[in-house]
Amino acid sequence: MSIETSALAAYRNRARNTNVNDVTLLATDYLNHFNEALMLAELVVDVPEVLDDFINWSPISYAEHFRKSNIADRELAMEAYHYSPSEYKEPLENITLLLDQEIQALQGNLSSIHEMDRGKTKAEADNQCLVIRKLIDHARSIINGQSSGSKSHSRSGEEIVYEKLLDQEKINEMFD
Repeated sequence: MSIETSALAAYRNRARNTNVNDVTLLATDYLNHFNEALMLAELVVDVPEVLDDFINWSPISYAEHFRKSNIADRELAMEAYHYSPSEYKEPLENITLLLDQEIQALQGNLSSIHEMDRGKTKAEADNQCLVIRKLIDHARSIINGQSSGSKSHSRSGEEIVYEKLLDQEKINEMFD
């Protein structure tokens, strides 16, 4: 047994009955960062006072999230991440990059909400929030070991974004 294989086994043992998945060695607590942005984005159109909070949201890495976190298993989450099998870690990293891009695009779209048509803005924001929610759900399934991110197991982030673009075209047609 190689050192890396024994370290993987050791971290999987340590992860049992913790907030860290004992198969993927990843923790869903990281998704709270994205859920916070989503919650704010969903409120912005109806409660413009939260716009500054939403605009001030910024991407953070998995490690940075857990350095700032108060969860009991934060040290384990940071250590185990390095041993997470690439079949889970790489798709999660790809999905979180897409999440960052989608949220930042929505920040840009909503940054001047006071000057926009409320109905059109709400429809566009709802559509972008739906994409973000799907990406979060996909990330959760990867973290929980229900998907390795491969196309045979689930839709890729790229497919979700493509679906978003098609949906956005339909929304735009409604207001033309």
